[in-house]
Amino acid sequence: MSAYTIGIVGTGPDPDRSDHEGYSMGYRHAEAYEAVEGCRLVACADVVADHARDFGEAFGLDEGVFTDVGEMLATAEPDVVSVCTPPATHADLVAQCAGHDAVRAVHCEKPMAPTYGESHRMVEVCGREGVQFTVNLQNRCAGATREIKERVAEGVIGDLRRIELARRDLLQTGIHHVDVANCVAGDPGVEWIMGQIDYPEEHVWYTDMHTEAQALGMWRYESGVHALCSTGGGAEAVGDRTNRFLGTDGEIEFRLGEEYRIRTDGAWETVAVDARPAQEATMAAVVAGLGGEEPPITGERGLAATEIVFGIWKSARRRGRVEPPLEIEDNPLEAMVEAGELPP
Repeated sequence: MSAYTIGIVGTGPDPDRSDHEGYSMGYRHAEAYEAVEGCRLVACADVVADHARDFGEAFGLDEGVFTDVGEMLATAEPDVVSVCTPPATHADLVAQCAGHDAVRAVHCEKPMAPTYGESHRMVEVCGREGVQFTVNLQNRCAGATREIKERVAEGVIGDLRRIELARRDLLQTGIHHVDVANCVAGDPGVEWIMGQIDYPEEHVWYTDMHTEAQALGMWRYESGVHALCSTGGGAEAVGDRTNRFLGTDGEIEFRLGEEYRIRTDGAWETVAVDARPAQEATMAAVVAGLGGEEPPITGERGLAATEIVFGIWKSARRRGRVEPPLEIEDNPLEAMVEAGELPP
């Protein structure tokens, strides 16, 4: 493996995760890169100087600490940049990094952006610049996800018929499950999406992104497989944090982690998967992509999961079924809240 230098943009704690003191995806990305052979962390940038300084001290960056992304790019010239800032800043930062001559790959945290138009443009700008773009939907890289996909493809549970998903919300946490569903189904196209949401009171992530209190979404893949996603107050209908794959001859259940369970003859069997942590496997995939391998977490696949989420919100807005590709620029949920179509 070639040696790659890494820059991290966004190093501070996440204000929406106060239950985890010091929680920061920047730290998680950095730790995962350090565990991958051939990666060397050389720089970080954060608009809050104290955050950048603390991060630099934690990883021994010495001179590679910046409060300006442009200065970091010009001085450190990293091969790979991880963007770990709040979603509202992603589109501009991804474009800025992709436009620098030294940058060969940009890896971005999820959710991609507050609007579908921005999410789409991130993929476009990286494609135009010839820069590899990946999205941190790391559960696609988990050993359990890969093994479940193989077993489904082999027909261990017969023909896949339905996928059921449940999580706290759609865009912040549920998108992991949507992407896992796409992965196990073989990443087919989506024929249609239909959904409904409940928003009884103001609920935001990252101080400025609305998220539903409860949602019910359904979509049909071009392969004929149906998927059902229930969030918030309705997550128990499936089982919170649960992915369930139902076939003609059995079913598989997966709660995010390194094990899953399968039933083909009436009895459940729990299967443990000995694999590297999902985040480390994700960073390994990012750098392997620079060596010629296709990363499983491409920007196009991240956009496909994002399109399903925004499709559920668009369906709720129009009160009817929608068919991809979505021809929208905005965020339908945010637009409904701002227009007074949803309480409060």
